[in-house]
Amino acid sequence: MNPEKKNAKRIILKRILVPLDESEYSRAALETAVQLASALGAEISGLYVEDTDLLELCRFPFAREIGVYRSKRLERSELERDFRIQAERIRQTMAIIAKHADIPWNFKVRRGRVISEILDQTASADLTVIGRLGRSLLGTSAGSTVRHLIEEGKAMTLIPGRGARLTASVLTVYDGSALSARALGIAVDLARALYGQTEILIPAEEENKYKELRDRVISAAEEAPGAGGMRLGFRQIRGNLQNAITTVLQPEYRRPLVLPQDAMGDSRAILKLINRVHNPILLVR
Repeated sequence: MNPEKKNAKRIILKRILVPLDESEYSRAALETAVQLASALGAEISGLYVEDTDLLELCRFPFAREIGVYRSKRLERSELERDFRIQAERIRQTMAIIAKHADIPWNFKVRRGRVISEILDQTASADLTVIGRLGRSLLGTSAGSTVRHLIEEGKAMTLIPGRGARLTASVLTVYDGSALSARALGIAVDLARALYGQTEILIPAEEENKYKELRDRVISAAEEAPGAGGMRLGFRQIRGNLQNAITTVLQPEYRRPLVLPQDAMGDSRAILKLINRVHNPILLVR
């Protein structure tokens, strides 16, 4: 359902890319991707990147791996062996989870700079699902990959929340823009696939503007294919949109937000929102 094109076809996800490591956040991303693939009939593609930046560190005598009780010099041969072991463990985990859900899957190992390899693979994916934080062989890393995907990515990106499974109630923002209309269509499709409701936040200081946008959505919904399966709720938002979204999301940490990229103004505001809530956020470009 799309207010800008009433007869638009449903959003179809054929390939979901999941960059993986051995962190709990990566596991949550994998389980979220599997849930979506099962609901929408998609294939998941796992990606493990052998980080060449780590391999380059081995050239320097000061590069050391720090353990709880001791440290040791980084050796390239040991690091490459650790890459292979970690990749195989991840592949086995993915195989078990995907088989249990009965969905098609594949797993690929690439060598290069992590963000470059991920960005390269997103070009052929309909959606990228990535954990908020990751774990390298040297410890837990900050979410720099998420930041790069938000700032430089071209495709849709889903950053899962604290819970691995999505709830059926989906939240989105509609302000009348073409991108918010696309996000609304995706939110409705996702809610229907999860047998839930779509709640639509409409930023509008004036009551007349709110009613105009709400009626536009209702009119399009009534004429859309499969309208009987839609469950829509509306909420007027006055004031700061980020604060309003945070207030709505915090009581239900598994509730997904389908967010049009232009709703927040810039990537810094999106990153700030991601850091403030634990909910899954699907960024629509």
